[in-house]
Amino acid sequence: MFRESVNLCRAAGYVHADTVSCVPESEFVMTASAALRGRRDNPSVWVVTSTELTRLRRGFIAWYALLAPVVIAVPLFMGSLFAPDGPGEHTWKVFSTSTLNLWGMLVPMSAGLLAALSIRSDQDSWRLMLSYAVPRHRYFTGKVAALSLLGLVSSVVLFAMLLLAAAINGQLADAVGLAAGAAFLPWLVGLATTGIAVLVAAAWGLGPSIAVGVVGMFGGLIVADKSFWFAVPFSWPMRILQSVAGVGTNGIPLPGGGSSGHAIPVAVALSVVVLVLVLLAGGRLMTRKEV
Repeated sequence: MFRESVNLCRAAGYVHADTVSCVPESEFVMTASAALRGRRDNPSVWVVTSTELTRLRRGFIAWYALLAPVVIAVPLFMGSLFAPDGPGEHTWKVFSTSTLNLWGMLVPMSAGLLAALSIRSDQDSWRLMLSYAVPRHRYFTGKVAALSLLGLVSSVVLFAMLLLAAAINGQLADAVGLAAGAAFLPWLVGLATTGIAVLVAAAWGLGPSIAVGVVGMFGGLIVADKSFWFAVPFSWPMRILQSVAGVGTNGIPLPGGGSSGHAIPVAVALSVVVLVLVLLAGGRLMTRKEV
């Protein structure tokens, strides 16, 4: 019965739309075209983010995300292997504190550098992309999300390097929690820094964004152990490392094992609030941006 209905519709120049009705073929084509335009002009944030990741997976930015933790960790890792007293608890502590101190400094610098390079590579394509009917704020959100995911990749690599060094030095059982917290919590509180860097790059370009990364690196290093650390987003990754790993801004272990753990929930909450505000500001900037 259903097949006969389909054949009757086709014979009359109609398209069988469902089990009980036929519609004119021209109307069906127009409806399908409208639905296609709707999907094309209204992509989800995940579609925009995945497109950004596809564009960034080849080139300096992707390689930087993969190799930056390796470049930091390998020389110090080799030093721990060939230390005079051999692998052990002391060499593990020296390696971990030195590596995490450099990592805390690098988080804001990486945010500024990668945001600047990513936005710079988009200058030509945005002239075309902004002419579409896609909600412009999704371009900004997708950019921040893509760079944040690349930062997560760096954190995973750092986590693996820390575990490898701990295993070589016979400290793996005691190092898993430390490595996880030290690798992923700075990334989490650094999401606000990534958003700020993308906002600056989108508004003012390459130079100011890199400058923000450099100033943020040194500013965060200076402010992290001060009482007003919460007022400077670039200091949050380093402050978190003080709480998790007991690493001072000079790379020397802090007495008593580090600062108070109360800084962790404060920094995470501040990062979420600042990130939301930055996404709103970036969306407004993109909406007002001229093609």
